[in-house]
Amino acid sequence: MTATLALLAGLAGPAAAVDSVSPPSATASSEPTAPPGAPGPDTTGPRPSASALEPSPAEPPAVPAAPPAPKVPATPGPLPPSSTEPAGVQQPEPDPESPIQAKYAQLGGAAGGLGAALGPANCGLAQGGCSQAFEHGAIVWTPATGAHSVTGIIGTTWAASGFENGQLGYPATDEVCGLRDGGCYQMFQNGAILFSPGTGAAISAGPIRSSWAASGYENGYLGYPTTNTVCGLRDGGCYQMFQGGAIVWSPATGAAISLGAIRTAWAATGFENGYLGYPTTNEVCGLRDGGCYQMFQSGAIVWSPATGAAVSLGAVRGAWAANGYENGHLGYPTANEVCGLPGGGCYQWYQRGIIWWSPSSGAHPVWGGIQSSYSSAGWAWGWLGYPIGREICQGTTCIQKFQTGTISWENGWVGQKRYNECESLNNGRSVYSGYGARTVSFAVAEGYGQSGAWFIRCRSIAGQYVEDWAVRGTVGASGFKPPGIASGPTRNLYSPTGSYSVTEAFGAGNPGTALPYQKLNPNSRWGGNPGTSTYNRYFESTSWTGWDENMWYFLQKAGNDYQQGAVINYNRPPDSPIVQDAGFAIFLHENPVPTAGCIAIAHPYMVDWLQKAAVGDRIIMGVRGALFR
Repeated sequence: MTATLALLAGLAGPAAAVDSVSPPSATASSEPTAPPGAPGPDTTGPRPSASALEPSPAEPPAVPAAPPAPKVPATPGPLPPSSTEPAGVQQPEPDPESPIQAKYAQLGGAAGGLGAALGPANCGLAQGGCSQAFEHGAIVWTPATGAHSVTGIIGTTWAASGFENGQLGYPATDEVCGLRDGGCYQMFQNGAILFSPGTGAAISAGPIRSSWAASGYENGYLGYPTTNTVCGLRDGGCYQMFQGGAIVWSPATGAAISLGAIRTAWAATGFENGYLGYPTTNEVCGLRDGGCYQMFQSGAIVWSPATGAAVSLGAVRGAWAANGYENGHLGYPTANEVCGLPGGGCYQWYQRGIIWWSPSSGAHPVWGGIQSSYSSAGWAWGWLGYPIGREICQGTTCIQKFQTGTISWENGWVGQKRYNECESLNNGRSVYSGYGARTVSFAVAEGYGQSGAWFIRCRSIAGQYVEDWAVRGTVGASGFKPPGIASGPTRNLYSPTGSYSVTEAFGAGNPGTALPYQKLNPNSRWGGNPGTSTYNRYFESTSWTGWDENMWYFLQKAGNDYQQGAVINYNRPPDSPIVQDAGFAIFLHENPVPTAGCIAIAHPYMVDWLQKAAVGDRIIMGVRGALFR
């Protein structure tokens, strides 16, 4: 075999030098042809008869016997003349009856491209094969493949692969030329060798060859192979380079084409040794705006003309998928993920927004006006932290929740709010329900016996309660009664605990509230005498009897408590039937000083509360420990 390798390596001229006339392209054959670039039968010379190619069933192949000495080793090619032979001894003529000689005659004999024989046929090769060397190449024959010439650079490439004992086995066709860019190929039992002036010769075999075939062989976008297959990669993988890219294969993923900007992006991650691993599909194009993507073991690379190629993987990719991939609001990614943020977080930019991720918050997109406001707050490094949900919209209002607060958008107005009591209505930490009210207000004291309290107005934005404003206020001078215990008569100065609706308002004049409004006058009273039909109701009278409350007095007195107010429906319809002596006249009003059981806040906040109020709004009141889980 070493002698044959030396012979083939020393051949000069193009691979097509076997034939006196260059054979046509495989597609020009009158026989059925393979796909473009695939091997085809040699159709250029006269075809030998069946009797010339194959032995008759009754007789073995007519193979000339090897001379008794020296012994001929079983190599797939001729040996050079023995150094023991005297100079000028004429070489033996080939056996004209053998398949090799039939092929030799078909190719023009000594006057053809192979030139004169350098020795007899050499048999005893693998699979019952024989070979014979000539001045410019060799003819190789087996019963299974027939006789075929091997010459030039294709011959030396076959020699380098191990002749018939290598990966390719025996030649199955002659060389076929006339391919694109002056190329040639020759088929072997287990693949092919391709040659072009621009790329040289390369072996094409196995699943990588099948993938190349599916791309259109040398006529496809990959062009000719420029290297042999290179193996020994991670997880038993291999690759082969082509003019327009590469084909990459592993046992787990099969063969996939890798090229262009997506291949460059994959290279930047470390090829198969990086976090993406091997490609699992070819590129898929035809996406929106001319985009393409390719899947890998651990993610994808996505490309569009406008954005270039970007890696998409993990939880961020999951969030992008949930938003419709490139067809959704975000569009295409414009950069790879950036990690190393506080708390181990990452983010990725898209055409119309960003996806943020951290182990504690998950992955969520931020865009539009909320994104601008988030930027002003310092992104994930700022006080808001990471988003914990996506933007929720309802009509013209939107809200998005972050780790420590919310950003809301309403008719172009954007606001940031820290979490407080309002968030308890969203996350279930409020013991009392807001019953879906448009606004819910809290009056919260820090403990029993305390009359000072925070009053927090919460409004619903797209189904999520957020703070509108908060102000210090007061409750009953004796503080709150525990849950389930009546506040009792106003003279005891207790406020009740619970969640109550608001359905009507009162005062010196309607400030613009949507609540039914009672303008007070000198006869305005609120019933406080148990056992009467007016108990815990508004009525008018010229007298002031017992525990009835003179509302006109509280409007006129210093502090103007009832300048504006709203009725809290404690111990009265529609929240409950009236229970005599359980408590009455529980209002929200002005002048924040300790009260007889009402909630009091400053005048500007009282007016604002009324102007935004509607029937069905609620007030939740009590000590912090009784209101929140």
